[in-house]
Amino acid sequence: MKMDSISVNDNPVIVMFCGKGGVGKTTCASATAIHYASKGYKTLLISTDPSPSLSDILELDVKSKITKVSMIPNLAAVELDYTKIFDMWLEKFGDEVYEVISSFLPVGREILDYIAGAPGIDEEFALSYVYDIFTSGEYEVIIWDTAPAGGTLSLLHIQETFYTHMRDAAKLYIRLKETLESLTGREKRDPLKIIREWEILAKNVLDMVRSQYTTAYLVTIPEGLGVAQTERIWREFDKFGIKIGGVIVNNLIPENVILDTGLLQKRREVQSEYVNTLEEQYVETSLVKLHLQDYEVKGLNALKEVEKELYN
Repeated sequence: MKMDSISVNDNPVIVMFCGKGGVGKTTCASATAIHYASKGYKTLLISTDPSPSLSDILELDVKSKITKVSMIPNLAAVELDYTKIFDMWLEKFGDEVYEVISSFLPVGREILDYIAGAPGIDEEFALSYVYDIFTSGEYEVIIWDTAPAGGTLSLLHIQETFYTHMRDAAKLYIRLKETLESLTGREKRDPLKIIREWEILAKNVLDMVRSQYTTAYLVTIPEGLGVAQTERIWREFDKFGIKIGGVIVNNLIPENVILDTGLLQKRREVQSEYVNTLEEQYVETSLVKLHLQDYEVKGLNALKEVEKELYN
């Protein structure tokens, strides 16, 4: 079975590629980006993997800034540079964070360095970055190469927790504000509007990944760990209400390969067993089989060949 092209109408669409590390998410995402760009859609390929390989696979430096892929009209790509996340976070949220904190305590702006190192800040910014691109309307199709399974699920859980926290933060702020004013006898600046805006942003990001315009593909390999991780991601995505377009099984030994060694024969038997398991588990969704290539999947020409195998 091949992948079907998602209908692109008035709203931008997001196609996510998820799975454990090393299963071929970046390869599938890159080939899919080429597919949509070649159909005439203005397409952005984005990687939020903290250990990205997008620049290597494209053989083009797309780190930290959106870069046009000159050989593919309509295609641009970017991978988030997590070494620069603090600077990007500071530019977007620094003033607002300082406004909120300084309304409670007489702190200097060095407090931002401490806050920016808090767990989850980089994941939170990655989601916000994708959301900004989605709402800009600049691209018709956004192909999203996500972090390995644990990071992606953590990112979604953090976002949901952040949203819940922001709802409670407004109530807490009102109580603290009244207490501080009674103790100090002076009125503090009111950052309640900022807190409300953060709450709305968190909700909007969750709505984006759950919307009808977002489709996730789970990439796996026909091995025990890959199959187990795929099942876990499926359950979590289903819990979050994320639409799953199908499962891509990568690195399959082609049927027409002559098995002249016992090793290959055993590998095919193992793969066949896990493919059967996947077919039984995901009988109601598309199961796309991507064969092990006899060339290194690196560079645009190689990715075009993968695109031919993924799509009709």
